[in-house]
Amino acid sequence: MNQTVAIVLSGCGVYDGSEITEAVGVVIALSQAGLPYAFYAPDRAQMHVVDHARGQESGEARNILSEAARIARGQIRPLTELDAAQHSAIVFPGGFGAAKNLTTFIKDGRDAVLYDDVAAAVRPFVQQHKPVVALCAAPLVQGLIARDEGLAGVNITFGSYAEGQAMADALTSWGQTHVETPVDQACVDLAHRFISAPAYMYGEATPAEVFASCQAAITALKSLLS
Repeated sequence: MNQTVAIVLSGCGVYDGSEITEAVGVVIALSQAGLPYAFYAPDRAQMHVVDHARGQESGEARNILSEAARIARGQIRPLTELDAAQHSAIVFPGGFGAAKNLTTFIKDGRDAVLYDDVAAAVRPFVQQHKPVVALCAAPLVQGLIARDEGLAGVNITFGSYAEGQAMADALTSWGQTHVETPVDQACVDLAHRFISAPAYMYGEATPAEVFASCQAAITALKSLLS
C-alpha cells in the first residue's frame, strides 16, 4: 500500500485557516516517523480573511489553496484531486479554518455540514477503513463524516469538555462520543480508525505541548499503518 499521507489544509493562520504550529508539527512528526506526505486544500474562497495583528476581519478575499500553499512551500494540489487509493491516511490540522472553510460549523453549529469537496475527499477513507486523523478543531470533520456515514459512538476528542464545550456538545448531538484527552495524548478509536488530538484546543498550551500532541497523533497513526 502507498504509505503517503494526505494532509488537508484550510488556509494559513489560526483565525481563518490552518493553525501553523499544528500544520508544521504534523509535517515534522510524519517526517520523524518516516511517513511521506502530500498537501491538499480546497480551491475556493475562504469564508473571510482575518487581520491577525488586529484580530478583525479585513474585508479582503483570499483563496484557501493559495494561502495553504505558504505552509506547503508551494507543493500542494486542489482537494478535488485527492485520490484515496493513492494514500494510506488523511490528516486534518486544526485552526478556525476547520470550522469556517472545511465545515459550516462557525455559522450553523449543530446543524453544520461538510463542504462538498471535503466530504468527497474524506468519505472514501472512511469507507475503505483507512485512518482519519484530526487535531484541535478539525475533529469536526470526523464527527460530521461519521454522522453522514451512519456511524455512531465514534470516540473523538476536542481535549477537555470545558475547552471545547460547543464542539463537544455538537459532536454528541451527531451521535458520537467525546473523550476527554490530555494535550500530549491522542484519542484512538480502533474500530473506526479515527485518531484525534487536542493541540491548541487547550488554549494555554505551549508550542512544545502542541508538538507533543502532533507526535501522539502520528505515533498512533504509524501504529495503525504497521
